[in-house]
Amino acid sequence: MNEDIEAVLRDAKNVRLPHQRGSFNPLSSLPEPKAKIKQAIKERIRLLAGAYISLAGFVDDDDIRFAEANQKSVKTKAIYQKILEEMETAIEEIRQFKIID
Repeated sequence: MNEDIEAVLRDAKNVRLPHQRGSFNPLSSLPEPKAKIKQAIKERIRLLAGAYISLAGFVDDDDIRFAEANQKSVKTKAIYQKILEEMETAIEEIRQFKIID
């Protein structure tokens, strides 16, 4: 995930916005074909969405120790259930996420 943040920041430093001609930007100012750039952006968004969802799997260190020591307990089941619910919530948030308001 840090690699993604670093990549976005690195790429942002290298972006040179062309002089606009009214409302239009010339395709010739793009470093790669527009279709390739769109696909690369979509792939980055998918990767970041996956990283966002996976954050639900991070739990308190004490809960991890407890779950490892008490694999069959009700509390351990509740910890896993909470992770699954948080993942479902994150998936739904991603589904509803609107990049532009």
